[in-house]
Amino acid sequence: MTPHALAESIRNRLFADRANFDDALDYAYSIAKGTDNPAAVMTAVMVVVNTLANYIEQTEADQGLVDQ
Repeated sequence: MTPHALAESIRNRLFADRANFDDALDYAYSIAKGTDNPAAVMTAVMVVVNTLANYIEQTEADQGLVDQ
């Protein structure tokens, strides 16, 4: 699987992303600590997943990080 294909398989375009992984985690932590609403927490988790997908998509297949 290519990095692009892997990223597309986990990305959900219904949700946003963040510029970097630390920002995405900070957002998720702040939502999780500030609410008991499962939908809000799931939204925050999906923002983290989408940000991770962005990083995966930028990975070169020949770096050995993703099976081809």
